[in-house]
Amino acid sequence: MSKNLFRFIKGLVVFRWKPGKDLVVVAISWVLVVASLYTATVIVGADSGGGIPYFLLYAVLTATIFGIGLPVYWIVFRQKRRISDLGITRKNLALSLVLQVIFAGIVLPGGFKDLTLPAFEQLAPLICLALAIGFFEAIFWRGWVLMRLEEAFGFIPAALVGSVLYAAYHIGYDMPLNEMVFLFFIGLMYAIAFRLTGSIFILWPLFQPGGQLMTLVKEGLELPLLASVGFIEVLIVMVVLIWLSTRYLKKQKKWCRPLFLFKETKFKSDKLIERQ
Repeated sequence: MSKNLFRFIKGLVVFRWKPGKDLVVVAISWVLVVASLYTATVIVGADSGGGIPYFLLYAVLTATIFGIGLPVYWIVFRQKRRISDLGITRKNLALSLVLQVIFAGIVLPGGFKDLTLPAFEQLAPLICLALAIGFFEAIFWRGWVLMRLEEAFGFIPAALVGSVLYAAYHIGYDMPLNEMVFLFFIGLMYAIAFRLTGSIFILWPLFQPGGQLMTLVKEGLELPLLASVGFIEVLIVMVVLIWLSTRYLKKQKKWCRPLFLFKETKFKSDKLIERQ
């Protein structure tokens, strides 16, 4: 236990300079996410066209395609890396879930204490939205942006830069500057929490979605009850995308292994022929 703690603390103060292609893709994905989010929430709005354009831009384009699809494509299909390199891992799962409950129990009650929750018909779609978008944000901001920045610069620079990007991302929600300053510190809190286990399951499905739900209720966002189904479907699509990527990696390993063995066998047989 003491060795693991020492390694964890040592990992926090490591500084490096290894910028690469990953950071270019991170920057592109950040621009795409913010631009599509701004289009959905500011230009189009939740009330336009019965909420369908807002849903398609926000949940499908921003969260699913740019927020989940692009990082998964780059890490798994282009870099041939494991899905755990996006913080999606069962390692330390029990510890992550326990810590998540503890953090949520400390942070969330104070925020909900002074809130008046709406009726079920208004609350249900907000909960579903928070679960779907919370899943996207946990992967995108912690598993994608934070982990790539840490690989390039170390944890402390990654947490600071990642939190600045996380706060600036809320330009897409048309938030004022003072609220974005507050969100910078929220980003730091999430980054430190994530670093404890390296798993998104220390943030999702309770801690980070709970904070988002609090914000949605405060802002008075109203969505039709039917939107609940849409956001749950989007969450399912995100999970399926991740599952398919893991299947792809497993198939790649199965194809590569026999090829490697074939080459090794051929090499040995050629050596025997030469000896003869």
